[in-house]
Amino acid sequence: MIPAATRHLLAALGTVAVLVPSARAAEHSPAGRTMREGRIRADASIFESASPVRSDEKPPAVVLFDQSKLPSAYKTPWVEHRVYRFLKIVRPYDGASFPRNTPPPKISWEDETDDVWMLSLKAPGWAAPLSVITDRREWRPDAATWEAIKRAGTGGWITLELRGCAMKDGSRAGDKVYLDSLRFRVSEHSTDPLIVYRFVTPLFHGLKTPDIFSREVSSYESKMFLPGAGSFCTNCHSFPIKPSVPNDQIKMSIAVRRNVGDKAYKILGIYDFASRKGKTLNINSFFMGWNPDGTKIAVTGGDKVAVRPLITLETQEFYVLLADILIVDAKTLSAHSLPGASDGRYMETLPTWSADGETIVFARAPELANEFAERKFNLYKVPYNNGQGGIATPIPGASHNGLSNYAARFSPDGKWLAFNKADYSSLVAPTSDLWILSTEEGAMPRELDCNVPYAGDSHHSWSSNSRWLLFASKRDDGIFARIYITEIDEHGRASPPVELPCLEQTMFCYNVPEFVKHTLTVDAMDILEKTGTLEGRDAPPDVAGGHGRAPGGKQQ
Repeated sequence: MIPAATRHLLAALGTVAVLVPSARAAEHSPAGRTMREGRIRADASIFESASPVRSDEKPPAVVLFDQSKLPSAYKTPWVEHRVYRFLKIVRPYDGASFPRNTPPPKISWEDETDDVWMLSLKAPGWAAPLSVITDRREWRPDAATWEAIKRAGTGGWITLELRGCAMKDGSRAGDKVYLDSLRFRVSEHSTDPLIVYRFVTPLFHGLKTPDIFSREVSSYESKMFLPGAGSFCTNCHSFPIKPSVPNDQIKMSIAVRRNVGDKAYKILGIYDFASRKGKTLNINSFFMGWNPDGTKIAVTGGDKVAVRPLITLETQEFYVLLADILIVDAKTLSAHSLPGASDGRYMETLPTWSADGETIVFARAPELANEFAERKFNLYKVPYNNGQGGIATPIPGASHNGLSNYAARFSPDGKWLAFNKADYSSLVAPTSDLWILSTEEGAMPRELDCNVPYAGDSHHSWSSNSRWLLFASKRDDGIFARIYITEIDEHGRASPPVELPCLEQTMFCYNVPEFVKHTLTVDAMDILEKTGTLEGRDAPPDVAGGHGRAPGGKQQ
């Protein structure tokens, strides 16, 4: 039975049918049409008969946090942007690239001067633009119109021009209208069809039991994927992603904590979508990554964590203390520490497997006596070597650079390594940005252009065709993480990102968003309810490692 809180969330999300273009939609062409929305019935002539003026307004002033009134440990780049006084298109970004399989996005603008606007869209091959006259500061095309725009604009630039007009007594006030314009494109490439993510509200704390949802990229509809059911904290989840994943290899791993009375049981759950059966391993796991063939998982295993929520709800400091990288066999459920990534002097976390399965990259920082001391992580790589590991070596440009480097993810084609860089920390850092590194010998990392300097751009996931990178960003308000998607070209350059289109935003964070190549459903209790017997299970096998700990967290 779904708990009341979850039912309320589902009601808030609503249900929207998947947008599938019909034969009628395929014939639809909006070129040359004029559409009207809102209460003001203005004519196009009031825009066309006036002189268009581009505003020379500088970016509006911002409201800074008063750092003197906050704890000295709190460091944030967030600034509150004031609304533009004169016309400015704020979404999409100029030069943005939309995946072919996204539903109609919202075009929005800021303007404190005008009352009515005329939007003109021109796609390649159209003899005349589509015009929209509206008294709202946003417009979303209907499904048929968006399909026509995508069909005409794929591979070329679509131009968007917007004019704003002040009205008085039903007529234009003055002899000028303000003008802004940009261009965007629809990519020839689609993303993977599904995104799986947690919905979480700040503040973050250990008693929460968040649900995991899934969403078809081509629809606005969110569906329950794995319910917390008031008892389970369903944490980081991972799927094997490569260009071609047979159905019999689709699996999921997930870190789960179950609250039973005053006890918390921690497990690693593994689910096989082909057999629809789940397995659990009594292991205190956190972050993880699959090897390419879906047979083994590299896992952050640790004894305990240090968590300190920060005062503005923006983020939290989270460290897995005394952490090693463990290798788990998904079939036998055996686990062992990886030599070279299980050194007792360091916290070792956030592992990822190279596309050829030969190398594991992870983040490493020194263990410190103060649990909440600022830690700066460095990216290291270690050979897998059939589980025997080897000597870990720092990655040039992503280690020992005065910043924290973490959360590396290889593209499925093996060409790129994306990672986060921040002032400090290793999870949801306010100053985190996305960087990319070519896997060619001697390459150095560089920052991706999809970042913003005033908010964190963090958790990221590659599409299976290695063309898209989705990431969580707090650029909208500094508190709630939204999903943005950027296209990565053959040179590793990122397009200006687009937000995953939503009908309305809820006051939740899209947490740990992951691309999934197939549309999947989970028999939730087959993987979660097994934790109910953990108290009577045999102790887990010992794991030899630099810290001398078993994966269940017991000191040896």
